[in-house]
Amino acid sequence: MKRTCLATIAACALLAFAAQAQEPKKSEAPPQTPAAGATPGAAAKPEPGPGQTPDPEIIEGIVKCLAAGLPKDWKKAWFTIREIDRLEEKGLRQFEADFFFATKENDAKGKRLRTCGGDQIIERVGALNEYLPAEQQRWTSAVFTFMRDGRYDAKYDYTPVKPKPAAKPAAKPAAKPAAKKKQDAAK
Repeated sequence: MKRTCLATIAACALLAFAAQAQEPKKSEAPPQTPAAGATPGAAAKPEPGPGQTPDPEIIEGIVKCLAAGLPKDWKKAWFTIREIDRLEEKGLRQFEADFFFATKENDAKGKRLRTCGGDQIIERVGALNEYLPAEQQRWTSAVFTFMRDGRYDAKYDYTPVKPKPAAKPAAKPAAKPAAKKKQDAAK
């Protein structure tokens, strides 16, 4: 009897919590509608476009994601992003990236860096693409470098990606070695 009663109380408490979580708080004001004549999104950020200064939040997001794996003594962090596939008919491109850091600014090899997620960085680099002129948006690889003192650089490469080689047909099965031995023995 006690177990049934406790189970009922627990179920009611969970249902009450779920219902409360879905109801808006009474202290919250209803959404405001724009005043007549006001332009919607007037306080919003301007649409990104070629030649504009990139939104600093995009760069900050990249740096925060890189910082997740940087040691205290880092001096330089960089990543190389490469286009690995392009589906022209759908307007889609796929990328992969490698991430590095160094404790000396002149170190070009560096050590592998674990980030908060390569996909997040690749997505932000895609957002930066909107600030490039149309003829520069079709880059195939890029190197982004960030220095501890706040300097950063992006270098784009436009070398066409080589198409993936077509799959080779399966090889014919090799001749049985046992049959060859019999022929040699017959000689």
